[in-house]
Order: sequence, then C-alpha cells, then structure tokens
Amino acid sequence: LQLGADYLLRGISIEERDKTIKDSDYYSHRLQAYLSTSLSKEVEATVRLQSLNIWGTEKSTTPLSTIYPKADGTVWIQNAFVRLPNIWKKRVILTAGRQPIIWGDGDILSDDEVGFNAIRAQVKSPVRWLDFDLDGFTAKINETRRENKDTDLNGAVLGFNRDYVRWEILGLWESDKSLQNYEYGAATAPVAVSKIKRTIYGIRGKANLKDAYLVGAYYMQSGKINPTDGRKVDLKGSAYQIGLGGRQENKFIGRVGAFAEFSEGSGDKPGTPNSDESFRPTYASRWSGLERSGRGRYFAATFSDAYSPEDPFGAASSTNDGLPKGTSGIQTGHFGLEFNPWAPWVFSFDFYQYKAVKNLSGPKALGTELDYAIAYRYSGLVTVKATMNDFKPGEAFDEETKQNGKFSSVEIEVKF
Repeated sequence: LQLGADYLLRGISIEERDKTIKDSDYYSHRLQAYLSTSLSKEVEATVRLQSLNIWGTEKSTTPLSTIYPKADGTVWIQNAFVRLPNIWKKRVILTAGRQPIIWGDGDILSDDEVGFNAIRAQVKSPVRWLDFDLDGFTAKINETRRENKDTDLNGAVLGFNRDYVRWEILGLWESDKSLQNYEYGAATAPVAVSKIKRTIYGIRGKANLKDAYLVGAYYMQSGKINPTDGRKVDLKGSAYQIGLGGRQENKFIGRVGAFAEFSEGSGDKPGTPNSDESFRPTYASRWSGLERSGRGRYFAATFSDAYSPEDPFGAASSTNDGLPKGTSGIQTGHFGLEFNPWAPWVFSFDFYQYKAVKNLSGPKALGTELDYAIAYRYSGLVTVKATMNDFKPGEAFDEETKQNGKFSSVEIEVKF
C-alpha cells in the first residue's frame, strides 16, 4: 500500500501583450493525493484525487471555465483504475478505468493530468529477436446517453527499439459528434458544425546517447468537418519537430546543458473553402495546473495554438487559439541553456522565436520570448522555482494595442 500527495503553490504576475486586457496577479494551487495498492501479484489498483484553485475564488458564483471537472478547490477524481500486469507470461498489461495516457512529449496526446476514461492494452514482443511493443487504447471523452452526440478517442502506438534508438509509429482517431463552433484557420468568424472526425498518423524517433539526445517526428492529419449548412469540409495538414541537446560536466561552472528545437504545424491555405489545412491535435499537452504550458513560458505555443489573454483558463480550440485573426499554424525555433553549478541549484535561459505559417494578409511574425528561471531543490521532497519571462509581440499583432507581455512566477512544490 502506497499513500502520498503532491502540492504545488504558484504566485503569478502577468502583464498582458494586449493593452486592452487587464493585467493579473494571483496565487494558484494544485493538490494531488494518491493511493496505490497491489491487491495480489495479478491485480493492482490506483486512485488519485486532485484539487485546483485560485486563492480567494472558493465562493465565486462564476467558476473558471477550464478543461478540469472542477477548479474551485473542490476535490475530484483524477485517476481510478485497475491494472493487470501479468497476463500471458507478463507480456500483456491491461489497464481499465480513468487513467493517465501521454505519448512522447505530449505534442499529439496527453491527458494533462485530467485522466482518460479508457481501456488500454500494452503488449510486449513474444520473441527475443524482435524488440517491439504495442500500446493501444479506446477512450470515452463525452457520453450523451440517448443522443448520438458522443466524443470518442482511440489510439495505437507500435514501438521498435534498436541499439540506442526508439522508433514509434502511431495512429490517433477522434470522433466528436457534439454541436460546436469551429473557426477555419483562414477565417475570421466561426461556423456551427455538427461533427468532426480527425485522424492523425505519425512517426517519431529518439536516439539517447551517453549525454545527448536527438529527436524527430512527422505527423499527418486527415478527416472531415460537417458544418450545419450541409457542406463537407476536408481536414488536411501536417506537422514536424526536430530537436537535439546534451549535457556535459565543466570544472568551472558545473554541469552545462544546451538544447535546440525547431517545430512547425501547417496553417490553413486561403482560397480553399472546402478544406482546412490547419494541423490541430485536439488532445495535445497544454496545461500545468491552471497555467498554460508549451514552447515558451508566456506564449506557451503548440503546433496550432498559444496562450490566449482573452480566455486564459479556457480550453484551447479553433475559436480560442491565442493567434491574431486570419493566422494559423505556428513555427517555433527554440534555443536553451542550463547550468547546474551546485547540486541543489539549476539556472536556465531559453530563447523562442514564433512565426505564423499562414496569414490572410499582412506579416506572419508572432514574436520572440526570453525566459529565465532559477530552481532550488531544498531537499528531495521540496523544490522552489522562480521565473521571469518576456514576450515581444511581432508584426502579426495589432500595432495599436500590442505591448510586451510579461510572466513572472514563484512556486514551491512539495512531495510527501
């Protein structure tokens, strides 16, 4: 039997990149408590509870609109699943219930610590001379009972390990039959749609050497959108990412790390009203508690969307993507340095450059960002971190209202 909890408290100060939107200062917390037990050699069970809140909003009559079931301090079930680890001579692991699922770095799929209601099977190769594994799941995202408006998600990853390289071939199938607003990448206003079917195929490879790594991935999107006006709109698009990094000891400044990454998600081509080429992974990783996470601490970019000052806690979507109207697809260049001069201290610096892949008219530059961070590990159970992040909007944003965006934070994380 294992019992434990993780507590994260953040003090946040944000100066928005838009002069018309008020700045904000607040404290947010995330508490996760868990219980894991081995009922026998054949059966394991885990329950994890979570509480999220911005201090002072416990009695608010207008709760935050987020991806989480509750964000007012109320405890809710993040995970509750049963795991069978020893099927077919330990070659098959079956997990059923509300569980965490994340692929790679979360660029395509992550539960973002909400949990998926899913049945999952992980299969190891039955032969020694061929080192592969298969990971597949089926998840129910939304159930409407008597109405045929469910949201379902299915996925599978076939992995191969060879020397120092791991290859993964993946497929993700999404079916969303709920009535919703959808905004094409090359449009400036949303339309009502009754169904979205999205498929993403991809290949990902990562080489882990002694003190370095190299990672690359390519994804393709297909599917259809059914607007309520009777049209059929094809989903197209692609994305790719390449990154490398390494760490090395230096006798003067301790352990030093350097990292570089380039990524791009396609945008929607103007003049193609019956297709949307914007690459949009609906279930990509986007959140760390109540704060956006992604490429850059302030802008927090994914392949398709970024931090949105207009709705900072709301779920990312085609109508809440944080981009100027008429732009779609995000190209990101990243370079980072990390210094570990003394065992408990880590200093980091990151530079990001963002560009829209498509724009109806005008420039595509989205901006640049500088991130500075200091982390101090007080013990194995307590970590304190401070960040300062400066975002300079590019020419794609409105010249009349834009200004430098700033994100400052101090956080403490305790594990017990």
